Amino acid sequence: MSWQAPRLTPSQIADYRRDGFVIIPGLMRRDEIAPLMETYEADPLLDGAMGAVADSSGNAQNVVLWTQPGDDYIGQLPGLARFMDAAETLLGQPVYHWHSKIVPKPPGSAGRWDWHQDYGYWYYEGCLLPEMLTVTVSLDGMARDNGAMEVIRGSHRYGRIDVKTLDQASGTDPDRLALVMERCERVVLEIQPGDGIVFDGLTLHASGPNRSQRGRTLLHLSYNTVANAPVGAGADENHAYKPLAKVPDEALLAHRWGKVFNPGRFNKRTPGTKVHAASPVGFTSVAPAPTVRVTQ
Repeated sequence: MSWQAPRLTPSQIADYRRDGFVIIPGLMRRDEIAPLMETYEADPLLDGAMGAVADSSGNAQNVVLWTQPGDDYIGQLPGLARFMDAAETLLGQPVYHWHSKIVPKPPGSAGRWDWHQDYGYWYYEGCLLPEMLTVTVSLDGMARDNGAMEVIRGSHRYGRIDVKTLDQASGTDPDRLALVMERCERVVLEIQPGDGIVFDGLTLHASGPNRSQRGRTLLHLSYNTVANAPVGAGADENHAYKPLAKVPDEALLAHRWGKVFNPGRFNKRTPGTKVHAASPVGFTSVAPAPTVRVTQ
């Protein structure tokens, strides 16, 4: 096949080091994405695995998660060479799959992701160092009006911030968050289907509700360094180190998979989570943030 998956350039690596995130246009082809989106659109609950977590206002945010690689489409995604190479280049060490998630925002859904650092939670799961990052792919495009992901540029330099209870959810300590936001730029990431974002485990990020009539679906693939495998009381088997075989970039287009996902693929929902029935809800305006757009 003539198509070559993108690799990080020196300029993109420098952007990541400075900003705590980097955009990679065209990280996945639309025909690579199509099997996953067609499956999700035909069965939004993904065989009953789709769950939801509450935001600080009590609104539900959909999510489905898996940890184990495999020979189905979903199971091959974390091992794709372009994703692993990006993670190992930026972390400077061999990596393994921490977990992956599909996070949809149906049209009109009120759920938000409150400001947080991923490592703010992973720290309590036994990871001693913030040697972790996430590769995110927009499956259907995201913009300001449909709940685009936002980041605080350079916030990774401020280290781990305590997680606090936020009404009906949890997130970054709001007092410390306010101090960081006084010093750093808040950025809305507007990207096209197939574009990618890689962000540091310490980078503060959030997203608002979907006020549009378009869906906004993200694929998150998170990686940990092998040397940083969890230890101590917080460690659990799902996140223990397991070797991750690198999968050729052409595997999806070559259809080296039988099903999009096999039975039992997704982790079971946490007791008490619920399936979110989307409904339009009013939106509280906030001060507009700068927008980063990528067009193809």
